[in-house]
Formats: sequence, C-alpha cells, structure tokens
Amino acid sequence: MSEVVGGGTWSDLEAFWPAEEIVRSRRRLSNKIAEIYEAAHPNRAKASAADKKAWRESLYEVATALKDVDLGQVYVFVEYRVHPTMSPIDVVLAGQHPDGGLSFAAIELKQWATIERPDPAKGTANLCSECKQSTTGQLCGDCAIGCVYAPFYRGHRKHPALQVKDNLEALKRHHSMFDDRYVHLAGATYLHNLKDRECQWISRVRPVRGVPTFTARQPADLRKFLTERFRPVKDAAAAQALLDRRRAGSLLTDEIGAIVNGHTNFSLTEKQLEAVEEVMESVRKPSSSAKKVYVISGRAGTGKSLLALTALSEALNKGYEARFVSGGIASRENLQHGAKGKKKYFTTLNQVANKVAANGLDLLVCDEAHRLTERPQAGSFALRRDKESSVSVIVTRARVPVFFVDGDQRLFAEDAWSETDLIEAIQDLKAEVVPIRLDRSLRAVGSSTYDTWAQNLMAGRPVPWNADDDEDPEPFELYYTDKAARMEEFLQSKLDAGHSARMTAGMCWAWTDTSGTVPDVAPEPGWARPWNAEDSHNTPGVPARRFWATGDGGFGQIGCVHTAQGLEYEWGGVIMGPDLTWVDGSWALDRSWVKSKAIRIGSDEILTERIRNAYGVLMTRSIRGTVLYSMDPDTIRLFAELGIPKL
Repeated sequence: MSEVVGGGTWSDLEAFWPAEEIVRSRRRLSNKIAEIYEAAHPNRAKASAADKKAWRESLYEVATALKDVDLGQVYVFVEYRVHPTMSPIDVVLAGQHPDGGLSFAAIELKQWATIERPDPAKGTANLCSECKQSTTGQLCGDCAIGCVYAPFYRGHRKHPALQVKDNLEALKRHHSMFDDRYVHLAGATYLHNLKDRECQWISRVRPVRGVPTFTARQPADLRKFLTERFRPVKDAAAAQALLDRRRAGSLLTDEIGAIVNGHTNFSLTEKQLEAVEEVMESVRKPSSSAKKVYVISGRAGTGKSLLALTALSEALNKGYEARFVSGGIASRENLQHGAKGKKKYFTTLNQVANKVAANGLDLLVCDEAHRLTERPQAGSFALRRDKESSVSVIVTRARVPVFFVDGDQRLFAEDAWSETDLIEAIQDLKAEVVPIRLDRSLRAVGSSTYDTWAQNLMAGRPVPWNADDDEDPEPFELYYTDKAARMEEFLQSKLDAGHSARMTAGMCWAWTDTSGTVPDVAPEPGWARPWNAEDSHNTPGVPARRFWATGDGGFGQIGCVHTAQGLEYEWGGVIMGPDLTWVDGSWALDRSWVKSKAIRIGSDEILTERIRNAYGVLMTRSIRGTVLYSMDPDTIRLFAELGIPKL
C-alpha cells in the first residue's frame, strides 16, 4: 500500500470504518480515503493511482475476510500512524479478543502478484554488508529469509514480516495501550494477489517469530488468524480506545496546561481511568459515613502525577473547588508553571493549612506524599507548625482527599511518611482508606521491563538486561559507560537532535557554588561539571534550580535528586559515586561520600536504603533511554555482566 513517509508536518490520517461498511461501500470509501489523505498531506498532494488501487482492492480483501467469519464489526484503520516520526501502518484492526479485553492487529498489505527468492546474482542492493562482499554467492541466514527479490522493483526488498515487526515496535513505543498485560496485539502480512504456486515459499519462511505471512492461496489460514484474535461482537470500544488514548509525543511538563484544561492527548491505562472515575464519583457524592481517603501508590513512572493532574482537571472543569499540593517543591512549581490559566489551583500545604476551612475543598490531591514532612512547613527556613500533621491537614480540609505515594522514593530523614505510616495516620483520623495500586510503567515508553529491571537492581537483586529479544523487542534504550565524557557526548547528540537530555549524579560532591558555573562534580580526571544553580542566581543561560529539569540550559549542569524527583526528560545519564558500590554481591555504603542532608540518618541500614532509593529515582527520570556510569570498577563490571550495551 501507500509508502507515506512519516514526518512531523503530516496530520493524522484518520480513516476508519467497520469492516462490513468497507465491503458495502467499497468505491465510495476508497475515494473518501483519498480525500483524507490529501487533507493530511503536508503539501495537500493527491494520492497516486497505486495508492487508490491499494485502498480499493487490498483493503477490500481484508474487510471481506473479516466479514466472511462474522467479524464485520471489527474496525479497520487505514494508514494508521500513532506518532509523527513513524511511517503509517497499512491496516490496524481493532476489536474484542475471544479471551476478553481489547484486541488489535497490525497488517502489512502487498499487492505483489509475483516474487522471487533473494539472489545476489540479481543485485546486492538492500542486502547486508556481509552478503554484498561475499565471493561465494551464498546469502547469510538473515538475508536468505529476511529478503525477497521483487522483479517489479528490479531489486531486493525486506520481507514484509520485518515491516510488521517495525510497526509493532512503533506501536509499543508510542502508544501506552500496547502492553500485552492490558491489550492483545498481533501482526501479520497479507499478499492477496500472490497466487503463483512457485511463490508460496514466502509464507514458509519466518523472519519474525509470531508474524505469519498469508497469500491468496491461504484464505483459511488468514481467517483462522482473525478468528483466533477477534470475536463477533458489536462493540466499538477498541476503536474508541485507539482514537482517544494515543501517547502524547511531548513530555508531561509540556502538556500540563492541556491536561488541566481537559484536552490532552496523554494516555491513561484502564486502571488509571477507573481510579479517576472512582475519585470523581466520591466528589459528586461524598460518603455519608466515614470520609473516604484515597491512597494511590505506584513506583516511579507509573503515572501518578498524570493521574493527579487529570483528577484535578476533572474536578475544576465540572465546577468543583479543588487544589493540588505536593511534597516536592521542584515538581509542584514546574507543574504550576505549565498550568496555563489555572496556576492558582497549585498551592503549598502551608497555605492550605492556614487558609482553608475544614471540608472547604471538594477535592485535594497531594502528589509525592512520600516527601511530606511530619508537619506543614513555611518559608525558606522550614519553620515548624506544631498543631497538625501534614496528613491531618490534607484529610480534614477536603471532602475527598487523595494521596499519591511511592515508598521507594523516600530519601531523607524528614521524609516522614511511608505508605504504611500514611495509612495508619489516616485511619487514626477516623477515615476510610481506599487503596489503589498502579502497577504499569508509563514513563519509560511503557517499558515494564526497564521498570522491573531498575527496581531489582537497586534492591540488590540484579537481573540480566535482555533488550534484544526478537520475540518482544524492548523499546527503552539502556547503556553503560566507563567514561563520564562519553556519557556527555552521547547525550549531547540527543540534545542536538532535538530531544531533551539531562545528566544527574549522586550527592557525593560538596556544593561550593550557587551560580551553576563551578565544576564541583568531578567523577574522573579531566572531566568535571557544575551542580545545578540555586533559585537565586544571575548566571545568563542557566535555569533556576527548580526548573533545571525542564528549562533551557539545564544540560550544562549536573542535577541531583532534589531537582529531578517528580520530573522527567527524554534521555538521562546517571553518575554513581563511591557512596554506593557493588561489593561481593550486594550494595555497600560509604558514609564518608554522602554529602547530602541524608547524612543526618543515623542508621547505616536506613541510609543505605535511602541512597538506593535516590539512585532509583535518578534512573527512572527518562522516557526514552538512560546511560549509567559509576566511578567504581566493580559496579561497572556488574553492568557489563548484566548484558547492558556499552557506549
């Protein structure tokens, strides 16, 4: 079908109908697709004759196959592209799975009527470098099954199953729905014109496990594939999910205004959607007995801040009195900064304690509850309030209080509230705790693999990093390096390409400067960089401390857990110092290298836990990829043994 090249200037080509409608209105809809194509094209170019023929014939064949097995209600999306940087997928099918839940299939369509086995004698273009240089005339195993010779192109082309593999990876990378714990996603290729017996070999090789190729001579096999993945039901939920829940291409901080104003493209998982609805039901109808207090827990990257902002938006846009507070100063002020027109709804806990009466708010969401101090604090010098705990302020000031917490992100002695302590404090206030746990990673491009890997690593239970599994490719990129300069060079290349990138470090070096210019962080000879600046400084081009993770110029300084926690960027580097090293199969603490206020923690066991938490926070700020570096040779060796690619 169409060889549309992905690009940021394309609009979404949203052509989608139930299969039965495509069969019924074949010619009309093929013309309609051409109109949609022209409207979406950056130059309003018309579709080619080949494109129109594909939409008229190939699309009709798929729709007919669906209708033949009573799957006419399955929606067919044409030239589907979930992100501007990816090429469109010929067809994405959306329906219900026989085992329950939403089901999707990416189908690559070819109109090829003939095909030949790959043969270097006919040309070496598009073969691998090894095969191009071969003097034996033999193909390597990958080219032998991963290439075809297309006489009509007079050259070799990739086996279409490899295109399906790329499409499935793109869907997983850019669309938070496509996690097999929540939806079913499959792929296949269909060559509906390929009838020649001599050409059927293309379906008998398997360049990608789990991606079958069907030809015109396999109508029963294609229909079996469809009936194994879809069930006949008049339900458009999968189609609506595909339309409504695309992963936004921007960072959360770039979308805050849209989220709070109720028109963001950010995705929510089923669990998050249910949580928002449950909270809003309580806002609409507060409990007549014990007050319900929601405690929503989840690890870094599971979407707690997104959920908090969404709940705030739902309440404000329906006319309720709602406020947002956070235990993290930098994250709260970044969120407030981006909340176009609604900054006043982001406030401090101290202001809530002083200015809001009991049950004066319909909804109060508290993000990063694990960073709350025991009592509300005021001013730069954290003046203590002695009357109420932080938890009691939130519980008593709102009809519906909501806490978002992650016990693995407690870092310092004053981070008072573990999840257990939080729940006990709420129950002591004679309220009912409604626990909700988020278990799906969203930040690392939906990578539950990386989330689990990082959690195990910092818990002292490291597992191998298997990023190159062809059966289920990992979208998140993880590397290690033994040179901080190499880390910086790699991340600078990402920055130059238009991505956001930051470097962070454990707090192992003294903070001698507030301007962001003195190179205090010196992990290796010949390479040193400054810490991020304080909020009050006058260095041109250097962002204030609280905006280090999001403001222009932040890559020039090294961020710490104070400035990174609760925020995100696309690419991150983590410098591990001598405070935490891998010794004889476990993490070892060197208290002499701890230069943060965590040193106030007297117990070595608790301090080790908090330092592990800090590095875990730094490792989970990135949504695309992370580079790890350690000053310790044994820790570097651990990274290598775990199979992490080296830069």
